[in-house]
Amino acid sequence: MDNNWESNRINFYDNIYKNPNNHWRKELNFKFDNLFTQIILGNLKKDHKTMLEVGTDGRFFETFLKNNNHNLNISVIDISSKAIEIINNKFKTINTFCEDFFVFAESRVSNNEKFDIIYSNGTHEHFRNLEKSLRLTKQLLSKNGFFLMAVPNNLGYDINKDQQVEGFRELNGGSRQMEWHLFLNSWKKIIYDSGFKFTFFRGFDERIGFIFYMYT
Repeated sequence: MDNNWESNRINFYDNIYKNPNNHWRKELNFKFDNLFTQIILGNLKKDHKTMLEVGTDGRFFETFLKNNNHNLNISVIDISSKAIEIINNKFKTINTFCEDFFVFAESRVSNNEKFDIIYSNGTHEHFRNLEKSLRLTKQLLSKNGFFLMAVPNNLGYDINKDQQVEGFRELNGGSRQMEWHLFLNSWKKIIYDSGFKFTFFRGFDERIGFIFYMYT
């Protein structure tokens, strides 16, 4: 699936989002949405004005926007036109961008555009060039901002207990996406080498097992 994943990933995600009850709308996902809402609001500063979510169909904002104690200018970026369509239909005030993250980020960096809060849940592990994705995210982040990233502990899954080898490969079972399988110390090293300082939180389920609150 490796080559097909790179060429067909947009159709892959479009097809998932066509199902209103897709596997990213389970109770577990909404529990994590509540947790991440608390983390973001708990670290929100008065001078934070802008927020970007990387990779989304807007599910997170069903929880986040229930809170009225913030006045953020929110933007989202996703490669799936179906995901962007869902967001546009649900949230009229969110700025949407349907494009490749690297193209989006490099364009904003060249124009010195910054975001005070960047949020990514289950997205960055799908970037083959993980180091570049983190460096670009850091360049997009404002001086006093923070980046909240959640990724799965793929090597902690029972289905991977006999395959404890790091690498970018197809996920066993489930949707069979291509993503990074890394031990926690490898994640920490990559994040540190990208120039971030961070606080680590352990997720209460391996599907969102590693949570990093990052800043510069």
